[in-house]
Amino acid sequence: MAVASYAVRASLRLSAATLLTAPLLLTPASPSHAGRAVDAGLTSSAGTTANADAREAGTANADAREAGTTANAGMREAGSAHTPVTSVMDDVREPSRRTYSTTGLGTRPPGFARRAAPTPPTGTVREWLALDDVEGRFYRKDYTLRGIGEHIEVWVANHLAFPAGDCRPAVSTEVTDARIADLVREFDTTIYPRETAAFSTPPDRDGTDALVSGDYTGAGGRTVTLIDNIRDDNYYDFPEAATYIAGFFSSQFNELVDRNVMTIDAYDWKHRTGAAPPNEPTDDLCTSRPARPRMYEGTFAHEWQHLLQYYTDPGEDLWVNEGLSDYAQSLVGYADGTATVHHPGADAHLVCFQGFAVVRTAFNANPRDCGGAQNSLNLWNEGKPEEVLADYGHAYQFMLYLRDRFGPAVLSRLHRDRERQGLAAVQEALGSGEPLYGVLHDFQTMTLVDKVVGDGTMTGVPRERVSVPGLRSTINLANPASYDRPGAAPNGADYVRLRDAAGRSLTGNALRSVRFRGARTLPPLPLTWRVRDGALFSGDASDTDATAVVSVRVPKGKPTLNLRAKYGAEERYDYGYVTVSTDGGRTYQAIPGDRTVPGPLGPGVTGRTDGFVPHRYDLSAYAGTTILLGFRYVSDGAVNEGGWYVDDVAVETRQVSDGSSLRGFRSPSQIRPVAVHAWHVRLIGLDDAGRRARQVPADQFAALRSYPKVVAVVAYDEPSGELTQYAPYTLVVNGVTQPGGRTP
Repeated sequence: MAVASYAVRASLRLSAATLLTAPLLLTPASPSHAGRAVDAGLTSSAGTTANADAREAGTANADAREAGTTANAGMREAGSAHTPVTSVMDDVREPSRRTYSTTGLGTRPPGFARRAAPTPPTGTVREWLALDDVEGRFYRKDYTLRGIGEHIEVWVANHLAFPAGDCRPAVSTEVTDARIADLVREFDTTIYPRETAAFSTPPDRDGTDALVSGDYTGAGGRTVTLIDNIRDDNYYDFPEAATYIAGFFSSQFNELVDRNVMTIDAYDWKHRTGAAPPNEPTDDLCTSRPARPRMYEGTFAHEWQHLLQYYTDPGEDLWVNEGLSDYAQSLVGYADGTATVHHPGADAHLVCFQGFAVVRTAFNANPRDCGGAQNSLNLWNEGKPEEVLADYGHAYQFMLYLRDRFGPAVLSRLHRDRERQGLAAVQEALGSGEPLYGVLHDFQTMTLVDKVVGDGTMTGVPRERVSVPGLRSTINLANPASYDRPGAAPNGADYVRLRDAAGRSLTGNALRSVRFRGARTLPPLPLTWRVRDGALFSGDASDTDATAVVSVRVPKGKPTLNLRAKYGAEERYDYGYVTVSTDGGRTYQAIPGDRTVPGPLGPGVTGRTDGFVPHRYDLSAYAGTTILLGFRYVSDGAVNEGGWYVDDVAVETRQVSDGSSLRGFRSPSQIRPVAVHAWHVRLIGLDDAGRRARQVPADQFAALRSYPKVVAVVAYDEPSGELTQYAPYTLVVNGVTQPGGRTP
């Protein structure tokens, strides 16, 4: 398969056979999908403020007010020292991996198949699997069937207690029949009908073809829902480990038991289910129970989209999958994209992306730096770990924008498109009459001006393209996370409020000159392979995409590449590819060898060897030519198992490397720098009252003389969806270089 120049990490796509675990909440940057990060909504420690919109609406010091004071403002919290902490982002996390050990579970005897059977009656006790995230394994435990609906059966683990000595009272994991009945009703009457209509219907799986021993039979059209006290580090080591896994979907689990399965945690159902749970926060983690309406139902809605996507398009890019799962919560009515940080129920992902999570309010009592609007739409976890929340928010906001501008059918098409993934799938869903980058540029503008022009006027671009009813978006311009990382994100934008040499904001009538210079190519990436233990070594970090390339003259005849290799690569997730370029590094082809298997980027090696093992690759197709020979190791964001060692590389009798040196090897971009596809730069004027905005090309800055705020929106278009480097640029206003664009 020809692969475009890959000087930087490619976005891996999974085959239908791949088993994934999609947890609730933060996920590593990997081709697997992960569940929703943090709780379903910001939670309140005070009553709703009736004039919150008026307070937000904008005055001369709007930026300072909206910025809060950044995360440091927490020290100046209003109220007493014992004000309850009720931020949405205080206690939820993701599972640590996608696949888990099944040792000890037993396997189905060869040739054995269970007879199909209906769902048993409530009160039935049965062994199901449970997750121990700390030990990295599934184990067996007893569950009791306590709820049956038309499309769901709810099994609750018989043992839900925390370990002895845990400070949380036993009532913390009490799951009442009334709350189970409410979940069954919500799934049958809301989640199931709305998601199947908008997305797809999962195939029936009745447990007759389980891979592990045990009886998992039941009505194939019902989703098995397991309620358990998931064993994570929070289970074992609270309160030191304050975050917990609230729920997950695991395709590995589905395949093991041949059922459609969801797992939801048992912690604090009293305050995290239902439309109006009690609000009982305290300053003690052991006893604080703030209200989180429909949190677990929202978790279910999010994860169930992942379950549907697993069957419809298991190779979909992570950002699309996560964006659709966040959208699922809006689809079923559990999330409100118009709520801001000043309102109860604000969505934490949107708040992080817009840059307002650093703002202390009655509904965000624990400010946190979790990223901002300078964020790639399609990359995942490209920044600090906590900034993945902004990744979710970016993808979610884009889905809401597409729904409101083009109608919900566009997201249905996106979910159901098995042939295309990522940006290509979005373009297909839009249709040929809507160029992808025209839509993306409008979306970027909307992210800044939606809250302004939703109640006011917009000039320079039609209002209906940059304001939607399902959002109330603007950007916290006082938060450096809207611009401060050097360069512009691929398929993202920097939002830079123009300033003078002293750092003071410039008004439109103060603008005298604006000059933009964007890089034509990305800076070459250094060679990251190294010599270790007498062999060439790829490294063994998460999210590695490391390639070492050397020029090789291939002899005539039927030449063979011979090498010895040792590797520990997470099977079906991490791969080592031998690649060839015949066009000077424009494209590279992964070639088959005697030990390769099909991988996301072509034939590659995966799994684990016992020491160094000989490998052979046929180079007959390149006989008599000079090629660029590459060794490319690609790992995801989860498990690291050792990396790839390559030694004694030779083409026939001609030695290429004895493993003692990297002499002659370069990175792909050192050979051929990667071109920047396109820049799109515009200026947007905003008034102090938050009622008026205007967009103009950068060279028409004089048209903004009546606006007290001017923001440059600098976008880097990257249509392959594979490049991870930020593109450098320089923006000079009145002779002053603006922040954000320069390389480190």
